[in-house]
Amino acid sequence: MVYNKTDKVLEKQELRRKRIIKATKEILSEEEEIGKVSIKSIAKRAGIATGTFYLYFADKESLVDMIVKEIYDELLAKIKKERGQYTNPFDKLQASMEVCIRLFLKEKYLAKILLEKFPQLQTALNTKYADIEEDLIRLTKIDLDELLEDQLIPKQDTQVTATAFVGTFREVILSWIGKGEPENIDLAYRTLINYNMRGIGRIKVDEEG
Repeated sequence: MVYNKTDKVLEKQELRRKRIIKATKEILSEEEEIGKVSIKSIAKRAGIATGTFYLYFADKESLVDMIVKEIYDELLAKIKKERGQYTNPFDKLQASMEVCIRLFLKEKYLAKILLEKFPQLQTALNTKYADIEEDLIRLTKIDLDELLEDQLIPKQDTQVTATAFVGTFREVILSWIGKGEPENIDLAYRTLINYNMRGIGRIKVDEEG
């Protein structure tokens, strides 16, 4: 006889799964080293038995891998949606930065996980993060190539510029998360965007951001 799970049971399982994911994100943002995050600590935070964890995830690595993918998928979806409103490459670049700033400052623990923790790993997750960062660089390069073709920016190696563009943004956001947001966040936000825009060769920048 095949046992069919009732809606109530399925709902309970889904809520438990979400608790495990939430607990893992919280612990990842708190611990200095991901290696110190254990299934036992995750289970305790989620309010379940350690053995129950394995009913939902094969191991810690598969869970963390899924979290990285979810964070990035959310970020990329928001970026693509915002960029889709514009045709001007300058506007697309600015839209990409605005989405990242809003998401990372609102969900600081996600930014800390994605920008600070995963790049430190010498594992397959490190490779996954490298792929994510490369994807963001690729999007930036597409805009730069279009600007270069239209002669709206000086001649340059757009791969180098795109890498620097993404790297600068990442370091500034991390400093805000680690040391606290600037007193005038609006001014800091416009300064970061204007700095990156000047960096790619756009001389005239809207002071209002």
